[in-house]
Amino acid sequence: MRVGPPLLGLLAVSLAARPLLPAWRSSREVLAPPGTAHPLGTNAIGQDIALGLLHATPNTLLVGLAAAALATGVALAAAGLAATAPPTLRAAILRLVDALQVLPAMLVLLFVAAFAQPGLAGLIPLLGLTSWHEDVRLALALIRREAGRENVHFARSMGASWSHCLRRHVLPAIRPALAALYVQNIRQVTLRGAGLAFLGLTDPRLPSWGSMMQEAMDHLYTPAWSWLLLPPALALTLFLLVLLALAEAAPDKDAAA
Repeated sequence: MRVGPPLLGLLAVSLAARPLLPAWRSSREVLAPPGTAHPLGTNAIGQDIALGLLHATPNTLLVGLAAAALATGVALAAAGLAATAPPTLRAAILRLVDALQVLPAMLVLLFVAAFAQPGLAGLIPLLGLTSWHEDVRLALALIRREAGRENVHFARSMGASWSHCLRRHVLPAIRPALAALYVQNIRQVTLRGAGLAFLGLTDPRLPSWGSMMQEAMDHLYTPAWSWLLLPPALALTLFLLVLLALAEAAPDKDAAA
C-alpha cells in the first residue's frame, strides 16, 4: 500500500508554499462575509479565512503524518521485541499494553493538554505516544505469522539472527498491513488533534483547522458561523476522504504490480 508518497508530497507542497503566503494579519474588516476581497470571509479579528486555511494546512498535515508515524513505529518496535523476547519479558510487554488500553486515550490527552497547551513540537509526541498501544497485538500477530514461515526457519537454521530475519523477511511481508495501520493512525490522530484544538487545549498561536472551528463557537447564533465553521470543517473532511481514497486504491495498485 503506497500511501506515503502522495501524502508526503502534499505535505511538502504545503510547507514549501507557506513562506510565500502573506502574513495572516488582522484588519478592520471584522466578520466580513465572503466577497471579492475575502472569498471565504473574515473572522472576529479581521483575519482572512482562506489565508488562514492555507496557513493551518501544513500544521494539521504534519501533526497527522508525524504522530501516526511515531505511533506505528513504537507499536512495531514493541511487537518486534515481544515476538523475540523471552516469555517473561513478552508477558510484561503485553500486560503493559493491556493496562494502557484500559485507560481512555482521549482522557489522557485532555488531562495533559489542559496543563501543557502543546504547540506543534509537543502535540506530535503527545498524540503518538498515546496511540501506539492500540496496534501492538495486531502487529505481534502479523510478525509471529511471518516468523513461522519456512523461509524464516531456513534463514535461522543457516545462522541468521532474529534482527536480520525481521528486517529482510518479516517486515517486507507485512508492509501492506503496516501501511494500513499507518493510514488508520493518521485518521485517528488527525481527528484527536483537531478535537484538542477545537476545545482550546493547544497553543493558541498554532493555526490549525481545529482551532479555526473553535473560533466559530462564539458566533453560532449569527450568520458568521457559516463562513467561520464550514471551511475548516470541509477541509478536514476532504483530507479524511482523500486519505480513505488512497487507502482503497493502494491494494489494487499493489496487486497489479
